[in-house]
Amino acid sequence: MMVNIHKESRGDASGDQMFKIRFLLLSLMCCALAGAQDSGQTSNQPKPRPRMIRISSSVLPGFVEHVELPKYPEESLKSETQGRVILKVDLDESGRVALCTPVEGEPLLVAASIEALRSFRFRPYLLGGTPISVESQVGFRFSIQGHGGDATGKVEYVSAIPFREEFRTGAVTDKGVLVLQPRKISGAEPHLPPDLAGKTGSVYLTIMIGTDGKVEDVKVAGGDEPFINFVVAAVKQFVYEPLLVDGKPTESMTQASYHFGT
Repeated sequence: MMVNIHKESRGDASGDQMFKIRFLLLSLMCCALAGAQDSGQTSNQPKPRPRMIRISSSVLPGFVEHVELPKYPEESLKSETQGRVILKVDLDESGRVALCTPVEGEPLLVAASIEALRSFRFRPYLLGGTPISVESQVGFRFSIQGHGGDATGKVEYVSAIPFREEFRTGAVTDKGVLVLQPRKISGAEPHLPPDLAGKTGSVYLTIMIGTDGKVEDVKVAGGDEPFINFVVAAVKQFVYEPLLVDGKPTESMTQASYHFGT
């Protein structure tokens, strides 16, 4: 299974023109091929659509319309119990919290957090203009200031939740298959060598990622010659968590662009 991810970018005029022309030609070829296949085989079949999208906890706050933070449990305040609570949440097509599952936290703080989520309101997540179910994470930080009778509790919404493999960005298809996108885990980004300092240029690449997450090949789709070699050399050292289809590592392809100067 091959996955294409295209990133639009700005760059050198000649490099951009070359890339746009190639991309346009490739798009026309793909459309023609798809049309030929559809007319002979699947003209009456609807295109598959994801059943659920997984989004990052840092993206979810942008969809919050109404928040009521949890109330600090009196018993937890008296015992000076504090800490972080992380919950997995499923939102239905209307943005309502349909399911909430504890991931981390002290039981009383977790209970207070789940109760607070009942009043949360989210905007529906749209895919191609159509609302779709979403899976993500919500976090709260409970902290206490002072001691004894002077102790006061503070609760904060947490969006920067530590990464967990099970919450990697992806989608659940209408057949219930989970597809997790590749995620870069190591490799230094390209940096300008001294002789190119202050110069402007761009490089457009297609990156092939193997089932072991290593870069198998890098093809140059366009760009400025002085910048290509050091960018390609850096990208070849990248290591990814590979594309996972129903838990199985799968080869994939991604497109990336790099821009230097102003």
